[in-house]
Amino acid sequence: MTATEAQFTLHTHVTCPAAFKVAHVLSLLNLTYNPIYFDSTSISRHEKLKWFAKLNPNGRSPVLIDHAQNDHVVWESTAILLYLVTLYDTENTLWPKDVFEQSKVNEWLMLQASGQGPTIGQAFWFGYWHHEVLPSAYKRYVDETKRILNVLENWLKDKKWLVGGKMSIADVSYYSWYEEAYLVDVDLAKEFPTVHTWMETMGAIPEIVKGSVGREMIKPKKIWERDGYSLAGTTSSVG
Repeated sequence: MTATEAQFTLHTHVTCPAAFKVAHVLSLLNLTYNPIYFDSTSISRHEKLKWFAKLNPNGRSPVLIDHAQNDHVVWESTAILLYLVTLYDTENTLWPKDVFEQSKVNEWLMLQASGQGPTIGQAFWFGYWHHEVLPSAYKRYVDETKRILNVLENWLKDKKWLVGGKMSIADVSYYSWYEEAYLVDVDLAKEFPTVHTWMETMGAIPEIVKGSVGREMIKPKKIWERDGYSLAGTTSSVG
């Protein structure tokens, strides 16, 4: 790796929230990276998996390659964040020194990885991409998305950040997912004003703005709003 080359390669997708949380942390730590965006219009998922599985056996974005460490490969977004702060956050910008505070950061990270991301992701799926309209499934995941938002709303009532009075990878990990909360019928400003303020604070940070470069917000119509469907009452039952 020469001085002019980016230290990292980030395999990503323009609409992948999990990949952009990695981009945000790379930017906040002033680490250089080259994003490679998977283009689903030029290569099929089957073709992608044939080569991508060599990097990530689970076949999902993001994947990070660290060229300064003999092209070390890390996959799963939360694992990538922990790798980055463990090796490169020498000033404890996003990762506390104290082991007990680290455990608190990990609690919120695990909630994001096991709860927030998968839940809102399933709401996206049943709202926009599933092969049939299942109002009860969509509602179940929207309700769970709101339940987790309520946990955050209550926790942040008297705090600016999740742990220790400063921003950490825990906070950043939620940001890119909740940027699209409006797509699943969640009005952050109206329903969760404390979370909205927290999001606005992060969204104004220059490094977060920089890490968001290249992102495209999905803008499809929900399944039941598209031409060809005659679903009397469906919209009211899921909205």
